[in-house]
Amino acid sequence: MKRIFFIHFHEAGLKEKIQPLKQAGYKVDYHFSTEITANLKDNLPDVMVISLDRLPSHGRTYAEWLWEAKKRQHIPIIFCGGKPEKIITVKEKLPKAIFCSNEKLLATLEKLK
Repeated sequence: MKRIFFIHFHEAGLKEKIQPLKQAGYKVDYHFSTEITANLKDNLPDVMVISLDRLPSHGRTYAEWLWEAKKRQHIPIIFCGGKPEKIITVKEKLPKAIFCSNEKLLATLEKLK
């Protein structure tokens, strides 16, 4: 079972987004606060999923941190959702990340197995 760390900066929306992942058997940890930074240093996930639907620049900051160290660059980052103009900006900064729609997130995760 893959451990997923899901970032979406809206608590109610986050719970809705992670429900299908939990039902599919994934262990999902998450973060939604813009006031507190998630501490991932001691508990790295197998996959990081970042929603671009809310505050995409905040999510991008987490992705940049994750991949800034070589020992963490093996962890896939999936960006899901978001407006096209926001997706373009993130793709320019993180071209090795995976991008998908919210509807195709589960299928995208299944391809990583």
